[in-house]
Amino acid sequence: MLLYSPFTGDSPSLFTFYISLFTVFKMIDFHCHILPGLDDGPKTIEESIEMAAALQKAGFTAVYCTPHLIKSIYEANNESVMVSLVALQSRLDKENIRLELFPGREYYLDELLSEYLENPLPLGGTNFIMLEIPINISPELIKDACFQIKRRGSIPMIAHPERCGIFGMPQKREKSWFRFTNSQSNDKNSKQYKSSRLVEYLKDIGCAFQGNLGSFLGLYGSQAQKTAYSLRKMEIYTHYGTDLHSRAGIKYLNGEVKGE
Repeated sequence: MLLYSPFTGDSPSLFTFYISLFTVFKMIDFHCHILPGLDDGPKTIEESIEMAAALQKAGFTAVYCTPHLIKSIYEANNESVMVSLVALQSRLDKENIRLELFPGREYYLDELLSEYLENPLPLGGTNFIMLEIPINISPELIKDACFQIKRRGSIPMIAHPERCGIFGMPQKREKSWFRFTNSQSNDKNSKQYKSSRLVEYLKDIGCAFQGNLGSFLGLYGSQAQKTAYSLRKMEIYTHYGTDLHSRAGIKYLNGEVKGE
């Protein structure tokens, strides 16, 4: 599968650049909560249709539907995901909304992950397993989880790493964050060193990284925005997605919302 990485400049109108560039290519949203009633996404199929129409208008041709799977919070099973996807796709076809839907999940990395991965739902037509990294988790647990997924023959895809503090870029010495060229950056106890080693390890074992388009607009704050630009500059990202959850997010698809 051809992966497109559109971010080649540092213009504030980056999302506009993305849209204009991808009018030539097949645009794919790899992360979207568009299926109704399964998680914190849309409550009704009517709202899902409104979201789909907005995605089509923005130029997208395909969407991976990735509802959360978090124990005791969002527990819809794989069959429910597939039933919801088929129903929504049928409605989109009737409404002449040309958007192809593919199944998937956004798996939460916790102690129950291995249980859920006994019967995984990868991103449709691929071996990718999308992972959401908790805020407070050690690098070793992330490494172990991703290694175990690789052993099962799948490929971990880290969802929006720029929003996770463990991947955060430092406030100073940006150029030394990833490769660490000075003695202070080589402190093996520093957060910067541990972050860089984690990214290197995940890349080395073949993990994928999915960036949220909203992060580049500052929708999740300035720190996530800075980290997004940093990871993009280092060519870490392999996929991008809107992480759209509701009709409220349509505004940024239309370029009507600006972050910090």
